[in-house]
Amino acid sequence: MQSQGTAPLLRWGIAGAGAIARRFCRDVNQYARGGRVVAIAARDQGRADEFARELGLGLAYGSYQALAESPEVEAVYVAVIHPQHAALIRQMLLAGKHVLVEKPAVTRVADWDALVALAHERGLLLLEAMKVMCFPAMRALLQRLPLLPAPRSLRAAFGSAPPPVGKLFDPALDGGAAWDVGVYPLWLYAALCERLGLATKAPEVALERAPGEVDLAARFNFGGPFSAELCASIAEDLDREAWLSGEEWTLVIEGKWWNPQHIRWQGGTPPAAWPEDIYLPVQGGGMQHEADHFADCLRHRLLDSPWVPHALTRRVLGWVETGLHGAGR
Repeated sequence: MQSQGTAPLLRWGIAGAGAIARRFCRDVNQYARGGRVVAIAARDQGRADEFARELGLGLAYGSYQALAESPEVEAVYVAVIHPQHAALIRQMLLAGKHVLVEKPAVTRVADWDALVALAHERGLLLLEAMKVMCFPAMRALLQRLPLLPAPRSLRAAFGSAPPPVGKLFDPALDGGAAWDVGVYPLWLYAALCERLGLATKAPEVALERAPGEVDLAARFNFGGPFSAELCASIAEDLDREAWLSGEEWTLVIEGKWWNPQHIRWQGGTPPAAWPEDIYLPVQGGGMQHEADHFADCLRHRLLDSPWVPHALTRRVLGWVETGLHGAGR
């Protein structure tokens, strides 16, 4: 199987047969330039077979170990529930597979440190699937950012109100707003600070939850010369636009800011570094961009990503883990 260029297409397998796995499979197999999903694995053969029939895959495995042992698979997209990530990543790395893991990568910084060390030891690529960092519009914004007037504040939120049942509302499964959607605005802030060369301090964290229950809402506030107000909720819809502001100017990431496609200048005269608003629409759900970035890293023999680096994954995981623990989780 060859790409349009000279490099062969990366052969993906997916561990987990849920909704996010289906979206990844469709986006990659319809739109990606650097890889194709060839295999699916689930905890039982029937579920894997159903997924393979629905998505047109030739390989369906009834265990994750069978996927790990498959000679037809080079990289694995881990799409199971949060608490299973760490063990499954380790299983795939030990089998010699590169790994892209759905967010949050893990829910303990110590686990992430150990897995990154294992990946480096084995010469394998391990990345968190933070797709917002791989969208063309976000890449364009980060490229322009150092040339713009200094930003002073960021306001971003991610919230919806699903039925209050299932894994999102189960403390034993690391449910809750912070882990499920809070990582998105935290990643945005961390990436902007990294691009600007700004140090970051731990945020003030406020949670909305009853004793023994998951956090229905989480607020992360960062002080300093570049402040941020970041919110997450699994109990209510929140503003879908993100606002990055400086003195007498604002950039608005429109629509669902976590799927960035249109970024416009608001207020004041745009500087020369902002010749026009950023409008870079994507096809499908956009997950092909993280898959293509992963494939590009492998072609360049990278063990870390310049767009989704291990250090920023670690920073965001630390903010959430510390915030939840400090609030008595």
